[in-house]
Amino acid sequence: MNNHSSDSTRSCLVSIIIPCYKAEKELPEALQSVSEQIHTEWELVVVNDGWEDSTEKIVTDFQAIHPKQKIKYIKHPKNRGLGATRNTAMAAATGDYIAFLDHDDLWEKNHLSIGVETLSTEGTDIYYSTVSVFDSTGKSDYWLWGPTSEDLLQFPNSIFARNFIQPSAAIITKLFLQRLGTMDTDPKLHLCEDHDFWIRAVILGGKFSYAPTVTSKYRYSNPNAQTAKTELMLKNDLHVQKKHLASSVFPKSVVRNAIANNYKRLSDYYWKKKHLNSLFCLCVSLYWKPTDTSSIRQLIKGLFYWPIIFEKLRS
Repeated sequence: MNNHSSDSTRSCLVSIIIPCYKAEKELPEALQSVSEQIHTEWELVVVNDGWEDSTEKIVTDFQAIHPKQKIKYIKHPKNRGLGATRNTAMAAATGDYIAFLDHDDLWEKNHLSIGVETLSTEGTDIYYSTVSVFDSTGKSDYWLWGPTSEDLLQFPNSIFARNFIQPSAAIITKLFLQRLGTMDTDPKLHLCEDHDFWIRAVILGGKFSYAPTVTSKYRYSNPNAQTAKTELMLKNDLHVQKKHLASSVFPKSVVRNAIANNYKRLSDYYWKKKHLNSLFCLCVSLYWKPTDTSSIRQLIKGLFYWPIIFEKLRS
């Protein structure tokens, strides 16, 4: 794939939006990756979600180094959440394209050039790619996060089942964003606002382009914190899927299988921690997908061991 923008896309303005919260440690590295972009026609919108630290100074210093670039800094008076922070940034963006970048993630220098060229050439609305996962110690390539070959083959049905589009790897046209609207800030969708965003884009008829080139890096900063969020993310992702139950875009079989699989994941999460919750989630999973033999076997196994577990809890 060509790493350089064509003459037709070189002058297109890209609005880079960075939502920040407790960002002072990682933000400078993210900004450095912005400054190294081959595509140089960009503006930057940084929104601080109500946290007192040196974020504003970091942005001011960055602006001094890049006086020709349009750079905006906005601060929420109080914490409003990631979805609302991205919405504030999107509202302030004036570019032809909107590129998402979380404050602790990074871009390769060809990220914008490939994304903008792909959107222009293919005439699509949303660009995304696979991301490489790294951590704050500098170790990289833990794994790749993105669509499997089966996900690509089954798209767009596959995006309903699981979210494989990492925001820092995505670019959306301003024209389509104006139709799509803002991210849903319902607390029940917390941590899953982006999944809802992509599903809504599909329902609206949005056209997606995928590039196999890895141009983004996702920071896996705290494994313990990620694990602690697992339960909430699974529950809230179920809210996302159920929100779109009435949509005629996704086949009913896809919807039911996706919800059943999420309940099964939640059951797996609870298995050794909250056994009764695990059995309940298995029952609900079977309501959505009664023919799932693996869930039936797991439920029978759980019911068989439940008296033993109950005695251990009593003793």
